[in-house]
Amino acid sequence: MRTITLCAALFLFSAAGDRAHAQMMQVIPAPSTATADASSLSAEELISRAEAILSISSAAPAQLQPAKPAKTGKPSQPAQYGEIRTPLSGIVMMPTAYRGRGKNSIGLGLDINAAYFIGRLYGKNRYEWTVDKKNYLDRIGVWLLMADAKMQIQTEGRLRPALAAGALGTLQFRDSPQPTLAQPGASVKVDSKNTATYTNAYLVLTKRLHRRVIVNGGYSDGDMPKMVYQLSEFLSKEALNLNGISNFTVPTGMLFGGLMWIPGSGSPIGIEVMLPQGAPQNPRLFNLHLGTLLKLNFEISYLAFKGGWDMLGMFQFRYNYFPR
Repeated sequence: MRTITLCAALFLFSAAGDRAHAQMMQVIPAPSTATADASSLSAEELISRAEAILSISSAAPAQLQPAKPAKTGKPSQPAQYGEIRTPLSGIVMMPTAYRGRGKNSIGLGLDINAAYFIGRLYGKNRYEWTVDKKNYLDRIGVWLLMADAKMQIQTEGRLRPALAAGALGTLQFRDSPQPTLAQPGASVKVDSKNTATYTNAYLVLTKRLHRRVIVNGGYSDGDMPKMVYQLSEFLSKEALNLNGISNFTVPTGMLFGGLMWIPGSGSPIGIEVMLPQGAPQNPRLFNLHLGTLLKLNFEISYLAFKGGWDMLGMFQFRYNYFPR
């Protein structure tokens, strides 16, 4: 900095010499523009004036430089992971925010889903009023035919999840009555007495943590929690009365979530959980999706409730009607 200042002082001396030369040529400036002769100034005064000139010249560009325009935020582009051979619009019974085989775009989707709960493979209970604390190979015989219509309203980005809203309609019928405490199995004719319809609306979020790992979560409001009570005799009205629960109402709210892994073959493996909120005996249904891996569409379900649990066998098939 000191070197720059000395150079500025030398520039002033040079200017002073040019001025003296102008006076010798009898070019006399006007009194209003006349300045002090630089030759009459001391070295310290010249250095101080040079420093002032340098400070003004360095500050001027910063003051005159136009402000940079503010960066305007732009929405991130939808993530592109590609589609696979099997539908990603649902895990087992509950939906994801994707359409079809993993289509990540705003639009409509429609799936047809069929599930058949064959029976109980094994189970345990801790109730005082039961004689057998272990149960196995009992028939259930519950059919579920579901139509799942959704609208994906937000695509998945690098950080944001996909978001969809939809409605799920279910027709349930039985080829076997719900097992009772005295008679665990008997075949029946399907009619209006053992059929039911369920409807519910849902909102679901889905996000890929990795190209092959998908997490899913949502909330459903409707009749779906009633279906859970059809899967075990320990959730029947008779059993609930023995546990001191009478005149109960099954709530409509239900949380659901799940995880999917897509191996190299493209056949996903997944697990989902259905959690009715505030339901008597606090039932929780876990569905393990192994069907496409085993090439048999055979699934395992784990039904847990206050006082026991059941391991169930199920066949399930999801058909993606739109988009294809």
